[in-house]
Amino acid sequence: MLLSDTLLAMSLSLGALAAGLQAWSHLRTSQQTVQAHEQMHAQQREVQRLLERISLSAGATRVTTSSQGTTHWVSKSAPINGGEGTSGDTLTWVVPREIDPRDCQGNQASSLDAIAHHLKLSTQHELSCKDTQRPEALFQALAERVEDLQALYAEASGGAGNDPAQAPLQWKSADQVLDWREVRAVSLCVRWASPHKLGQASVNITGCRGETVAGDGRLRRLQRSTLRLSSQGDE
Repeated sequence: MLLSDTLLAMSLSLGALAAGLQAWSHLRTSQQTVQAHEQMHAQQREVQRLLERISLSAGATRVTTSSQGTTHWVSKSAPINGGEGTSGDTLTWVVPREIDPRDCQGNQASSLDAIAHHLKLSTQHELSCKDTQRPEALFQALAERVEDLQALYAEASGGAGNDPAQAPLQWKSADQVLDWREVRAVSLCVRWASPHKLGQASVNITGCRGETVAGDGRLRRLQRSTLRLSSQGDE
């Protein structure tokens, strides 16, 4: 075999090897991207289930019966309250324990009348929660790689007579809410990120507050949801 033929054969072999390595790298990147999607979706579903469960009972009216058999309503507490934060908003849902005894961690340790489900972001980019009614309770992570949590509240205002269901709503940030007892719904935006860089081209995205989030190779997604506080506006 001539030297030129040998060099040509080696060149073709190296080209085939390079193509194979490139295909393998592309396949591995695709698999990592799919896995990142699946992990984020799994955490999103769990968080959404929890929020929907809590919102169904937040601020629910408690009914008591006297020894004479008469029924009367107990005054409602504010169903929800929140706070503005530099690294993410905080939210607290208040649920009567007799309606749902589980806290946001799934525990049933409280013997108090109400459970206060407090959610916030930790310094490790975790969505964490605890029952703030119990002083001994500690924050635990519900989900990882949560970079931002933003909330807006639909507050009912007067002007619709005596029918709470017809009161006009206005979306407000936590520092704009005048009366938390009049909040009818909350709109949430959660920004998720993959735990690892995926070797893909960096892409800028628009965050929950309309800001530009610079791409760094991580996969990012926004999860938006609007939760109606079912117990509100039904008096």
